[in-house]
Amino acid sequence: MFQGGIQALSRSYFTKIIPAGQSGEYFGLMDICGKGASFMGTTIVSVVSQMTGNVSKGVGMIAVLFVAGMVFFIYSLRVEPEKKEQREELIKSKLAVTEEY
Repeated sequence: MFQGGIQALSRSYFTKIIPAGQSGEYFGLMDICGKGASFMGTTIVSVVSQMTGNVSKGVGMIAVLFVAGMVFFIYSLRVEPEKKEQREELIKSKLAVTEEY
């Protein structure tokens, strides 16, 4: 029910954070990662369910994958102080370009 809205929001946000001239490459990478995630998720659930003989444990692996993704996301948000200034300048320049249109 909510997947369409989430997908549209994630794509529109994604266009704001990627370099303007490289949208094709970044959207291609996003598509490949999405397909890989769907393949890996179902494979992990089925392997764990088959090994344990319990479907609940297989589905429980989805929670483990969410936690692993959250840890990776939080870790990737850490920015070194010298890169923080560069990042802020880049954001300001993107905002200036956006305001021109």
